[in-house]
Amino acid sequence: MQGNRKRNGLLRSGAAVLALSLAACAAEPAQPGATRVAKWKDDRAAAFLLMFDDSWPSHFQVAAPALAERGLTATFYINPGKGEYRAFTNQWEQQVWRLGMAYGNHTWAHASVTNAAQAEQVITACTDEILRLVPGRRPRLISYGQPGVKEWRVATNDLQALLDKNHLISRPPFAGHGAVYHWQTTTQMLALADRAIDSKGLEYLVIHGVERLQPNWSYQDFWALKQAVFFPLLDGLKERRDQGRLWVTDHIAAHKYETERASAKVAVQSASPREIRLSLACAADPALYDEPLTLVTQVPAGWKSCIMAQPGTNATLAVAQGAVRYDALPDGRTITLKPR
Repeated sequence: MQGNRKRNGLLRSGAAVLALSLAACAAEPAQPGATRVAKWKDDRAAAFLLMFDDSWPSHFQVAAPALAERGLTATFYINPGKGEYRAFTNQWEQQVWRLGMAYGNHTWAHASVTNAAQAEQVITACTDEILRLVPGRRPRLISYGQPGVKEWRVATNDLQALLDKNHLISRPPFAGHGAVYHWQTTTQMLALADRAIDSKGLEYLVIHGVERLQPNWSYQDFWALKQAVFFPLLDGLKERRDQGRLWVTDHIAAHKYETERASAKVAVQSASPREIRLSLACAADPALYDEPLTLVTQVPAGWKSCIMAQPGTNATLAVAQGAVRYDALPDGRTITLKPR
């Protein structure tokens, strides 16, 4: 019995020593050059996506200006052959995307499809229109939103082949994320954003129409979200963004970030009191995946600010709690940090 008590005491003593050693290691400051890839852009806790379907007039009359006023962005899933779009072609061609909004492929006219050949026609036509309207790389990734039509007779494999051919990325499903249809109040919708923040993940909301008060037309857009709900929703998202908790972005930017981050690797080449050199690379195709990733790097004691340089990029960074935060392309080229 006495031997057992002695052995138990030794075990407890050893465990205590081990715990103290681990605590000491944990308390040791990170070495200069130690770098982590932030889970989301600007090291925010979560990401949130707003998606607008069907090319309704309220998108350019109400939604896009309200988003731009708050410095927010969203994805607008357009149907260039749909009547509401054709009636306001100039606004879609000249206004919405110039406010910083992204266009997504929602097929040409939001009509039923009975075979793969028809699907190819309506999907490719919409992709071509987006590429014609919005300057940028060719090819480039575009978000795809499956339209809710009466018939969609296309096998899953055939559809995926069409999406791959057009460099389209399917957005998350509508189920459980529709404004008006699933969620009716500002509180409910902002709860989605808070859920993303709590889980450090991504959430989204799909919106169709937004209430139009001016001009006083005889009808409202489909599933029109009241302005008394919509504007406070945007204000709540902006507040969370301004607090540094939420990245409000478009679907493709979030998709690129997630994809690049999944295989991102940081290699520290050297670290001294005068300079830190490192590189960032990932396995994603650089022709399509060109979203900068946010890095957080520990710097030597005494650095108050520094200059970050990567070919094509130069920025002055403030040091906070011994580290700097900055964006860099995961292209393998050397990133240099020097005290300023």
